[in-house]
Amino acid sequence: MVSDEAAVLAKEVTAYDDAAHLSAGTEQEGEEEDASSVSDASSVPAADLLLVGKDYTADGIDFTWRDHEEPHRGRRLEILSKYPEIKALYGPEWRTKYMVAATVLLQTVLAVMLRQSSWPVFVIVTYTVGATANHSLFLAIHEWSHNLGFRHPRSNQVASILANLPIGIPYASAFKPYHIDHHRDQGVHGVDTDVAHPLEAKIIQNRTPLKALYMLFQLAFYALRPACIKPVQMTKLVVTNFAIQAAYDVTMLYFFGWNSMLYLLLSTFVCGSFHPTAGHFLSEHLEVVEGIETYSYYGPLNYVTYNVGYHNEHHDFPYVPWSRLPEVKRIASEYYDPLPKCDSWCGIIWDYVSNPNLGAYSRVKRTRRVSAAAGIHQEKKKDR
Repeated sequence: MVSDEAAVLAKEVTAYDDAAHLSAGTEQEGEEEDASSVSDASSVPAADLLLVGKDYTADGIDFTWRDHEEPHRGRRLEILSKYPEIKALYGPEWRTKYMVAATVLLQTVLAVMLRQSSWPVFVIVTYTVGATANHSLFLAIHEWSHNLGFRHPRSNQVASILANLPIGIPYASAFKPYHIDHHRDQGVHGVDTDVAHPLEAKIIQNRTPLKALYMLFQLAFYALRPACIKPVQMTKLVVTNFAIQAAYDVTMLYFFGWNSMLYLLLSTFVCGSFHPTAGHFLSEHLEVVEGIETYSYYGPLNYVTYNVGYHNEHHDFPYVPWSRLPEVKRIASEYYDPLPKCDSWCGIIWDYVSNPNLGAYSRVKRTRRVSAAAGIHQEKKKDR
């Protein structure tokens, strides 16, 4: 039986779909009936279309532009029509808050302990432990942006601010609206800030030195890109995030000195750079195979990244928490097993930097929000 929380979230996800994709007057019943027509996402392109990367020597190199709906909503409807029991997986994961609290405590203690350590120890611990821990905190905040830690949205928002502390830079409150846009309007120009800015892509293209620089400063691109595309709104929650983060940083500096904050900030810098966990930024949506815009990774690094590698499953079912995404894959394996996958996050970093067929233009974009369901219903109206 679906719990009360799951029932509430089931209603929320229906509203999410309606707000994101359906035109006014489109009914949910008709949407369900047309699930098989809406979805083309469960199929894999024919063998002759499975091309790795794109030809960057061609004139007029550009993003891959699509005029059909993003693949996840249609596949969700199709899977739910066949496996409605997946709705029982919706709802918060209670263990996340304890895992996050332990990580915040670990990073704070290490920042204090390492302030007088030798440089070799400082560097090794920063790369192996600190960067991994801070990356896991980024992804815990990602989980909570979908309200998957607590029943009430405000509790998720407050907890995200606290999870932000060892990261050293206020980020949690500004992240959520951008990330929800990424789900609702995947690849839409001027809305989805996960995709490179046109000027950014034009400069980097497939140039190996510039791709390496991009990887080195990847988090800076993710932080600055929204300011160029869609500046953050300074809400009370964002201001609170800034104030609490400043209080934590000043406290660490005052009582434990510069090295304590250096450890935390370097952990943040490294975790988004040439670090194994940073491969997920590339693996999720880099268009390695023509026509495929989302990829999953099922390797061991999921254990320290809240299963963010299950990325097709996450986009299909954003109200299923990290701990239950493997169950989604198990139930609907015939939808996910045939899809192209990323086998290695380290490998995708190497491929991105070194492969001339991969670069900043290797993403799928749309000029506007596209709703296949709305189009189908418009056609039905014309036929009447």
